Amino acid sequence: MGLPIDEKEVPLDMQDLSYNCQQALFLFNVLPDKVEGMNGVWLGKEYAGLMDIMNIYSISDRSEVMDFLIVCVGEASKVYEKQRKLEQKKIESQSKIRK
Repeated sequence: MGLPIDEKEVPLDMQDLSYNCQQALFLFNVLPDKVEGMNGVWLGKEYAGLMDIMNIYSISDRSEVMDFLIVCVGEASKVYEKQRKLEQKKIESQSKIRK
């Protein structure tokens, strides 16, 4: 479009991340979610079997990969909490309209 590109606006590509970050994102996608049954609230990731997965994929720097994985889970938690609050506000506003 002829506009200058703002480098801060360009999303990162997977190859731009360090190898350990890539491994952490892989683990984040492989590990199943823990969801509270009645309300469907996201509780995080299920870490059972994490060591087996790390062994299968020969993840060597486990402490750094785990640090990155914890960051991923924390960021996802913020997003899910924001979505939950928006959904709650939507439900509350709909119930006020019905009254």
